[in-house]
Amino acid sequence: MQKKAGRSPTVWLCNIVLLTWFSASALASELALNQLRYITEHSPPYNFVEAGELKGPAVDLLLMATQQAGSPVTRQSILVQPWARAYRNALEGPNTVLFNTIRTPAREKLFKWAGPTGSEKYVLIAAKARNIVLHGGADIAKYRVGAVRDDAGESYLRDLNIPSRNITLATNVNSLGKMLKAGRIDMWAFGEDGWRQSLEDSAINPSNYETVYVLKKNDYYFAFSLDVDDKLVADMQQAIDVILQANAKSIQLD
Repeated sequence: MQKKAGRSPTVWLCNIVLLTWFSASALASELALNQLRYITEHSPPYNFVEAGELKGPAVDLLLMATQQAGSPVTRQSILVQPWARAYRNALEGPNTVLFNTIRTPAREKLFKWAGPTGSEKYVLIAAKARNIVLHGGADIAKYRVGAVRDDAGESYLRDLNIPSRNITLATNVNSLGKMLKAGRIDMWAFGEDGWRQSLEDSAINPSNYETVYVLKKNDYYFAFSLDVDDKLVADMQQAIDVILQANAKSIQLD
């Protein structure tokens, strides 16, 4: 009597892998926007913590957009982390959204995007008493410049070929403000709209400082980890578009 041939271990393994993949795909597609993990940082004026409450226009936009999409996120569910950790968590996932994230060519394929959530110039700030005048990267390279680790400011400085020995990295903006006041750095790379508030948060008088150079204008976005279902990203984008169009019409009427 001929013995029936059984399935090979390779076939069984392939079946298990396929089943796992289909199960993971099904779970991902069944998630709603309010089941994703949302992470931001303390970085005025778009997203910041004041009296223990997370505030800012980027936070408000997230709440409104998810409400518009029928899957509301609560303010209390949003995580606040130092930027470098938040950025790493968004890269690794799963099902993670990081904001406000500057959309740069280097980051384009690292995330899925919905927005914009705002725009801002990235600048270099220095003490007025220093009378620093800059005309380009060669001038900047003469000074010690601070930036948040893994932030766009660090990327812009490296694009200008500023030597690593001249770049001081910190995990948060408040640390850089204190370094600037103490003279540990000569300049600080940060957003034009937020540096004054950040200095005030560190009990530093912003009137003693000024913008000495514009690095680049940025657009901010919600950055989704690559495993997030495209439909959820599209739902967020559609909701943002509705809100922005409504605001544009309101401004025109005013």
